[in-house]
Parts: sequence; structure tokens; C-alpha cells
Amino acid sequence: MSTLKAEKTPEQWQDDALSSILSVTLDGSNTKRQGRRCLQSVASELHEEGMPVLITKATMERVLVARLDADEVAESGISVFDYLLGSWRAVRLVIENLSGARGKALDASVRETRIGVLRDLQTLLVSYMGLSLQVPDMFARVGRPGQRTIVDAVLAESVENDANKAVISELLAELVKRFADDGLPEILALIIGELGLRSLARSNRSLLQPGFRKLLEALETLTAYREIAQAFVHMPSFDPEECSGRRMQTGTALGIFMGFSAFPSADESIVQTYFADAPERSPQDCEALHAGLRNTVQFLQSTLFRICDRLVRAGADERAKLTSYTLRVLATNARRSGMQADVTKIVDDGFADNLASVWLRLSEPFTNDAQLRRIARVDGDWIITRAMNSASGLNDSQDQIATFWRELTRINADQKLVDAYLERRLNEASLPGAEAPAAGFIADCFFATAAALHLGPIATIAQYTDKLSELARFKREVARIQAAPELLPPAQRATLPMAIQRWNAQLADMKREKIALDAQVLDPRRLSNILVFYRFTMCFLLRMVDAHTAFPHAGPFAMPAEGSGEAEIPEAWAMLPQFIVEDVVEFIVFLTTHSPDTLIDSTAQVGGGGNEQLRTFDDILPLFTVVFLARPAFIRSPHLKSRLVDVLHMLTYRDPREDDDYVDTLGGNMPGQVRLHPAIDRFQMSLDNNSVARSFLVPALLRLYVDIEHTGSHSQFYEKFNVRYHIARTLRSLWARGQSYVEATRRFFLLQHGTGHSTTGNLRRDQQVIEEFVARLMTDTTYLLDESLSKLAIIRDIEKRQADHAESPEQIEESTRRLQEAERMARSMVSLAHETVHMLAYLSKLVPGPFQAGEVVDRLASMLNYNLKQLAGPKCSNLRVRDMQARFSFNPRVLLSEITSVYLHLGLSSPASSPEAVEKFVIAVVNDDRSYSVGLFQEAHGILERRSLKHAHSLELLLAFADKCKGAKVDSKVIDYLESEAPDEYLDPLLASLITDPVRLPTSGNIMDLSAIKGQLLSDPRDPFNRAPLTIDMLEPMPELKAEIAKWRAQKVAEYQQQQQSQ
Repeated sequence: MSTLKAEKTPEQWQDDALSSILSVTLDGSNTKRQGRRCLQSVASELHEEGMPVLITKATMERVLVARLDADEVAESGISVFDYLLGSWRAVRLVIENLSGARGKALDASVRETRIGVLRDLQTLLVSYMGLSLQVPDMFARVGRPGQRTIVDAVLAESVENDANKAVISELLAELVKRFADDGLPEILALIIGELGLRSLARSNRSLLQPGFRKLLEALETLTAYREIAQAFVHMPSFDPEECSGRRMQTGTALGIFMGFSAFPSADESIVQTYFADAPERSPQDCEALHAGLRNTVQFLQSTLFRICDRLVRAGADERAKLTSYTLRVLATNARRSGMQADVTKIVDDGFADNLASVWLRLSEPFTNDAQLRRIARVDGDWIITRAMNSASGLNDSQDQIATFWRELTRINADQKLVDAYLERRLNEASLPGAEAPAAGFIADCFFATAAALHLGPIATIAQYTDKLSELARFKREVARIQAAPELLPPAQRATLPMAIQRWNAQLADMKREKIALDAQVLDPRRLSNILVFYRFTMCFLLRMVDAHTAFPHAGPFAMPAEGSGEAEIPEAWAMLPQFIVEDVVEFIVFLTTHSPDTLIDSTAQVGGGGNEQLRTFDDILPLFTVVFLARPAFIRSPHLKSRLVDVLHMLTYRDPREDDDYVDTLGGNMPGQVRLHPAIDRFQMSLDNNSVARSFLVPALLRLYVDIEHTGSHSQFYEKFNVRYHIARTLRSLWARGQSYVEATRRFFLLQHGTGHSTTGNLRRDQQVIEEFVARLMTDTTYLLDESLSKLAIIRDIEKRQADHAESPEQIEESTRRLQEAERMARSMVSLAHETVHMLAYLSKLVPGPFQAGEVVDRLASMLNYNLKQLAGPKCSNLRVRDMQARFSFNPRVLLSEITSVYLHLGLSSPASSPEAVEKFVIAVVNDDRSYSVGLFQEAHGILERRSLKHAHSLELLLAFADKCKGAKVDSKVIDYLESEAPDEYLDPLLASLITDPVRLPTSGNIMDLSAIKGQLLSDPRDPFNRAPLTIDMLEPMPELKAEIAKWRAQKVAEYQQQQQSQ
């Protein structure tokens, strides 16, 4: 006969279950509970209190506290957290069983009661786990800390541990729920800190190893919880005040993960292992290596974006804290954009690149919009009202953010103006009823992204181009020495083989580093994303200067007025940091040089489809470039204006080796040898189709040719020539495109400004630009030809002496140095001279009048005569050097032909020239006693004829001009007589020549001839007597004195003629 087993009471079941889960007992004699820790003290207390000696819902916390006693923990050898976690897992398993098939046999009310008790225990265990993390000193320190246990579980990889990962995810949810308002940031800081410590391990820092992936995925797992994302930015380690500069990377919770990098400067194995044999590999193999590394970087940056995106979406406060953290990183690492920064004190390239990538992705919702519908939400005053406003919620206690934005160079304002503007705006905001500036994340995101790009990818690009220049220079120097070892001193020649071996090894290292950098810097995805952001930036900048401040949503762009010579510049525009414009331009220049495919890539165009007027390359870039060249007063920096010219020059490029448009010259270069990128023709078509470009581009370039005289740089003298060369090449390309640009040039010089063809907006200013342009062009031509020809003569002399072995070893060393310097100068000067002479020849044919003006005609004639003598005179053979066209692009025949063309354009009658102007030029030519000789024209004719450089008709015209010069030789004795008889007040005080058109200089009171002082002021706008600032429009005409001198002159000429007849 069987006996029925007695059913347990609720208290007995709780005692059995809780004893098993907590691995403790209150009854040491119970053999079924052997191996569990006996808590005799709790049993005695319950007995004394008259309570059942059982572990129940009512007593389980007392039991748990006793189990966590220091002695118990020490004796067990298990850490508090591990014990609590083990118990929590056991509770979870029992609840799972009761909720499953096993629990179905129980009465529903009994099952729910038991589950309720277990859930209470689970909550209790979670509370104590949190306490053990928050206040570890409350418990005995045995075994590993709790945060290490959690991180181990999150990082678990094996199939067996997948279950553990699920358990940990549930535990994290419970911890978050319990401590959301009770110290969750402190708990989270320990877990994130442990992840950070592990990420600092050498094996986990390299992107070539898998460790970094697990750490990033773990952080992503944690931030998937909204409460954790909210708590993340409130952790003490998220943005500690004591961290700045490099410490923002190594000492902040997010910075450690942002610091994962594939840049060679951060991970030597990238160069030494991954790209070890890259210089010997094919381009296809290198591209495969690049693709693999780029995929890894894309994983890294995508994961970082998802993490930061969760922080942004966690709430407004969290969004502001992430923005403030980013702005403080940028503020304390401003030196990244400078030269020769101490890399140990600033975040590295990888961190800066990752930060910029994250913010680029955060900005995509508004920058990738083809219609730019949210562009109006970016306030141009953001820097004043948000970044520099302590009440904005973005600032920090040390004012590092405000200081950074305050001290930036502005587009068109100095520090004094910035401070005054800030004070005024803050005062306006404090007035009763004043609306507080909107704290929109779109504006925050735009400026944070712009600054992150400035200190990240743009700074890296500058370093990259410097390395490329260094590599190119080193290669040239090695090649030069290898090509001519005999030029070295004997001692150096003896060790040359070993030196070359060492140099080649150094070159290989430099190439490996360059290839490694290519993987990051030239990543098409990265470049395309940046270009899309700069598309938005260009439109934002254009909107700020648009006459209606409505671009691009209210019709075409409206060119801002320029008033009476000075632009009406919006204050908000003037206060913008210069880098916002500068970075756009520098990035376009970089793409044009190193990645032109990105410019026309469909993903970067964005504006196609529904809005054909907002495509990055086809619409916005041409407009952006032309607008800020045509309104130069909007940008104060001459260097920035010159970079806009660089953009135009590169995207309208014509290889000089293929020039076939020399003025009235046969036998030019043969076109079709150099293949240009399709972006060039596409950009030129965009310019052709752009009404703003057709109206404003040519005048803008001519004006900048004048304005660039003073760049403010210590090397401005040479910089201006480079800018003018690019302007000349750009104009040459435009003139070759079609008649519209030629007509625009003619209209400008003739001051024929019809509707829609405005230039500076002021006719008097246009006239001044024309006069200054002609003067600059003539001065440049004089200097460049003189420098070019003199350097070629030096090269010829040195090379001849070296070929004759007529020098000692010491002399060889010195002459080699001089030769290298002369070659360097000749390479640049000759190209500049050719281009300047071509522009002179072209414009003197198109619009001869300005070149025949009294203030320039004498100097121009003297310059032409002198260089004609150099090119066709008896010493012209001194200019011949070895391989002169290949080495220096020097073509003396073309120079001679185009210079003679200038004589024909200005010295022969034509519909574009008045007879008086022609006669004035001819007289100026023949009055040049230094270089004029009619025989020079005959020599030039012979060279041009023998070399078939001009048409027969042009050669006939050259002889006709020579004959005209013979007949125009004036009687210099008349001039001498007049000047000897003239009273002092009729003579120019500088030139001692007879005044014909007197003007008074208001700055010194002196009276001079208009043509004399005008020529002086066009090159130096200062009073020649006291150096006070003086411009042409300040000169005071003296009509009474002019009439008086004319009358006196007529009388004296008549007297002279009578004297000659009487003799």
C-alpha cells in the first residue's frame, strides 16, 4: 500500500527554492542542503524572535545581507557581484520552468504566487548588484569587479556563451529599470570604463585585429537601451572638465572609442605589415588593399555613428551634451589646423576623422535633401547667439567653446568688430520682450560638422599634400644627383652608391606611407559625403549674400549690390569664420587635383531629378566661385580669393604644351596630345550656361588681376605672379570657348555695360580698374621678360663653362648652386612671361585704346623696344640654352611674334584705334633713345619670315610700321628748346618735362602733368613727394593753367621755327 507525499506549504516551498537559489541554508543538519553556506546567525535571530526558521519572502533580504557579509564572502572566495549574478540566473531559470510546461500542473494561483516571490527576489538581487557597482566599498573585495563580469559576458563569442549574452541583456534591462533615476550614470561609467580599458590594450587598438570590433559592438549593445543612452552623456567620464586637447581622446568615455584609427601615425602595422610590399604591387593590388581597409574603417565609423545617433535621439538634454562635448573637443584641439602642431597634445588624425564622419552622418537628413528645404533653419548668427552665448546651453564652465569661436579669423571683420557685435546682440537679447534665439539642432549640427571637418579631414588633407610635395622633392633631388654625379665634389662621389641605396630605402618607406594614407584620404565614399555637405555649405553662404536672402527657394540667385565701390556686406556674413568658406575652396582644389571623379560622381551631385538647378558640380560650384570673385569686398583675405582663381584655373585647364592660339603666329603647338578629365569640359559648359558667369566672370578676373598686387603675405611679390598667371590661363581658356566671353571683355574695356552686364557696379571704379590693369600688365611684362631672359643667359653661361671643364671643384659646387637657382626661377618666370605677353598681344588687338593712353604709352613702347632688341638684336643668341623648350617652356620665336603683333595692333590704323592714339604710340616708340632702332624691325622681319611665323600680310604690315617710324622721328631739339625756355611752374617736378595737362596733388600741393602722375599712381598709390596715400580720383584738374601753358607753347614753337628759318 503506497503512501501519499504531503504537499508543501507555501513557506516550505519558499524555503526550499530560495535556499537552492541563494545556495544558503538555515538548517545545518539538513543533509539535502549540504554544500550550501549555513547562516547560523540568521537562524538564531529568527528563533529568538519567535519566527519560523525558514527562508521566505519576509526573511530573504536578511538572509541575503548575511550572505554578503565580509567573512562569508571571503570564505566563499566568490566576488559579491558574481554571487549575486549566479543567484539571479538561478531565479531566472526557476521562473522560466514555472512559466513553462512544468508549471502547468500547478494550480494557477499557486504558480502565480510562487513566481511573484521569485520576481521579488530577482528585484532584490538586481538592487544589490547595482549597489555593489555603485558602492563597492560596502562589500568585501574578493574576485573580479562586477563591471568586468558584465563586460566579459557582453564580449562573449562562443555558442555556449550566446545564452549568457542573452541573460546579460535581460540583466542590463533590469539594472536600467531599477537605477534609471537612482545613479545609473555611475553604474554605467564603470562598465564603459572597463570597455575603455580593454580597448587600450595593444591587441585591441589595431584595425587589423578583430578585438576592436567586439569592443565597439559591446558599446553599441549597451547604448541600444534608451535609458543607457540617456545616462551615457551624464557619466562623470563623458566630458570631464579636466580633460582637454589629447586627453579628450584618451581620457573621455567616448573619446577612447573614437580613437580607433587606420592612419599610419596611429598604427605602425598598417604600413609595416598591411602595406609592406605595396610599392612593388600593381595598382590593382593596391586598390584591393585599399578596399579591404576602407571596409574596416566604414564598419568602425558606421558603428560610431549608430552609437552617437542613439545619444542624439535619447533626448534634448542628451543631444545638447553630445554637441557641447564635440564643440569642446574641437575648441581644445584648434591647433590641428595650424602648422607644425605638437601631435602629442592634440587628438590624432583617426579621432578627428571619426568625429567628422559621425557628424557628417548626423547632418545627412538636411544636407542630402535635393531641395534643401531646411536651409533656412541654419542661422548665420549661430556663432554669436549659440557658441559664444553662455546662456545657450552649449557652453562649458571654462568658456573654451566661446573662446575658440571668438578668436577665429572672420570673413570680413576684425576682433574689435566681433566683440562689439556680440555685445550689441546680447544687449538686444536682454531687452524686455526680446525673443530668445531658437536652439535648433540643425544649426548646431551644421556648425559642429563644419568645424569637425575643418580640424579633421581638411587638416589631414593639408598634411597629405605636404607629404606628397616632400616625396616629389626628394625624388627629384635623387634623380638629379643620379643624372649628373660628375657635378658632385670628389668626396661625395666616392660614397654615392651607398647614399643612393639609403635614399631608395627612404623613398620606399615614404611611398608605403603615402599608399597607406591613400586608403583614408582618397576614399571615394568619404570624399563624396564631404562634398555633399559642402554643397549645402555653398548654398548657405550664397543665401547669406543673396540680395533677397532667399536663395535657393525664391527664383534665381540675385547678385548683391556693390554700391559706390564698397559692398553692402551683411553683418552676420562678415562675422562668419573664414574657414567655412576656405575649407570649401580647399576641398574643391584637392578634389580637382587628386580625385576629379568625385566632382562629377552622381551620388555627390544630389540636386538632380526634381531640381536641376541645385546640382553640386553643374550648378552650385560655378555660381559660388563666380559670385565671390565678382564681389571681392565680401571676402577680406587675398589668399582666399586667389584660391577661387585656382578652382577656375584647374576646371578650365588647357595644357600650355597644346596652345595653338598665339596671336597672329603660325606654327604653334599641336593640340590633342594631352587627355583632360571630363570634369573640365563639363565645368566649362556649366559656366557657359550660367548667366551670372557670362555677365560677371571676365570683369571679376580682370579686377582681381589688379587687386592681387598686395596679398599681405611675406612672399606676396612672387605670389601675385602665380595668381596672375592662373587668371591669364583662365581668361585664355574662356576666350577660346566662344565669342560671349570675348564680347564681355570688350564691353568691360569700352565701358559698355548694358542691362545684365554690370561689373563693379560703378563706372568710375571700372575705369580705374582698366587703367590699373593695363599698368600692372605692362609692369609684369617688363619684369618677367627681364627676369626670364637674364636667367636664361646665366644658365647658358654656367653650362658652357661646365662643359668646357673650366672650373675648379670649389667653383663647380658654387656654380651648381647658382645653376639650380637660375633653373628654378626660369621654370616659373618663363611660363609667366609667355602668358603675360600673350595676354598683352590679345588685348591690344581686341581693345587697343587703353594701351595707347598717355600715362602708359611711353613705358609700353620702351618695354617693347627693349625686348625686341633682346629677341632680335645682335645678342639674341645668348638666350639659346640646351633643351630650352622641354626644360623651361621657352619659345623665343613665339615671344618675338607676339611682341611684334603688339606693335601692329597699336601702331597701325584700325577701326578700334583713333589716328591720334596711333600717332602717339608711334612717336613713343621712336622717342625711346635706349633701345629703338629701325633696323631691329628689319631683323625681326627676317627671323619671322625665315621661320614662317607670320602670314605674308602681317610681315608686310611690320615693314609698313617700320617705315612709319622712320617718318615719325620728331625733332628732339624742339622739345629741348621748349624745356630750356619754360619757367619752373611749367615743368613737371619729377620728370623736368613740359607739362601739357596740369593737375594739383592735394596731399602735397605740387603740380604735375596728368600722364606722369597717373602712371606713377597706377603702380604706387602714394604722393611721390611725401608718401601720403593718393589716388587718381583725388587729383585736381587746373584748366586755367592748362590753357596758359598751351598758349605759351604755341608761341615758343613759332619762335623756334622762325629762328630755324632765319638760320
